[in-house]
Order: sequence, then C-alpha cells, then structure tokens
Amino acid sequence: MRRSLSTALAAVLIIWTVPARAGDDAVAGAWQQIESDAGACARCRISIDRHGASLTVTANNGWAATLAAGAEDGSVKARGTGSWKSNVTGAMAGRGFNVDFVLQDQRLYMWMRVETGHGSGRTVRAVFGRIWTGV
Repeated sequence: MRRSLSTALAAVLIIWTVPARAGDDAVAGAWQQIESDAGACARCRISIDRHGASLTVTANNGWAATLAAGAEDGSVKARGTGSWKSNVTGAMAGRGFNVDFVLQDQRLYMWMRVETGHGSGRTVRAVFGRIWTGV
C-alpha cells in the first residue's frame, strides 16, 4: 500500500511538472512586439530565459520581470512581477508591475498592470511574435 501510494504520488508530480517545463520551453527565446495599446514600437523586443525553476523576461525598452510558467486549458501561460528601470522616461519610470503572458497560435499575448499610485494603475496590452518567423 505504501509503495503504491508513493508511486502514484510520484506519477502525479511528474505529470504536473512536465507541462510546466513544456510551457517554459514554448515561451523561452526572443520575441518582437507586433502590436500594443501603448503605441507602435517596431524595435521593442523581449527575451525570455530560464533561470533555475523560474523564467526571466527582459525587454530592450527598460523593464524586466521574473515569471513562473505552466500549461493550462491547452495554452501556455506565464505570470510574474517586475519593474521598469528608474532611468526610462515617462510615467512608467521606476514603477513595479504584475505581468501575465499567454501563448496561443504562435503569438505571445501580454497584459502588464503597472501601479501608478493611490490604488490606480494602467494596463498595457501587447502581442509578440517570434523574431525568426518573420513576425
């Protein structure tokens, strides 16, 4: 009984972690912004890299975040927190944020909620495509 319980628990843990690794691999790499409600930016890119059990996303326009990823409802999803560098210009400078990514049909959809103070904030929505697919 004890051995079968341990085996079943191990199988559940393997099944639960395999989609997360698949999710990590699916979103890792270089992405180019192809659409955003914050304005067009043909040069805006992000890079998502694995660092231990988490992912790090770094943008070439001054922000970075740490993410956890997994597969859910047939989509790859990643969620995390980050901040804008204090030396960027504009209202985002030095601000922290929560960010969500969903990978669907070779497009990476992002929702970034930036807290601007006093309980208010701004949500930035963007879509990224793989750089090597000719976005």
